Amino acid sequence: MDFWEVVHSFKIPYGLANALYLPYVIDFNKKANSKRYADIARTLCLNGNTDDQLVDSLTDLLRRLNKTLNLPLTLQEVGVNQADFEKQMDQMAAGAVEDPCTRSNPRELSLEQMKQIYIAAFKGEKINF
Repeated sequence: MDFWEVVHSFKIPYGLANALYLPYVIDFNKKANSKRYADIARTLCLNGNTDDQLVDSLTDLLRRLNKTLNLPLTLQEVGVNQADFEKQMDQMAAGAVEDPCTRSNPRELSLEQMKQIYIAAFKGEKINF
């Protein structure tokens, strides 16, 4: 089950899913290339003295923007049932890791890390691994 199938399975509009997942993906990828995201934050004149602080400012801005637009910040807020989420977790993570698009991700990720990203997006937890 890849990203498209997850979106379809939980009946989440594609653009909404992208907006919801973006802060989590940036948090995960910052270990591979924080300068890239810090440069975006600098371009947007966000606060921060270090690359990590700037990346946090960027993800905070994205979350505030989603909230301002009345977009959900978690899969729970979208209405994804926890039992259904847990039932499909392994298949979702495996599909995402095997998806050809994942190969171009700035940071290599394992099946377990993909599960952790999905759990973070479900619960609204900050990614720090």
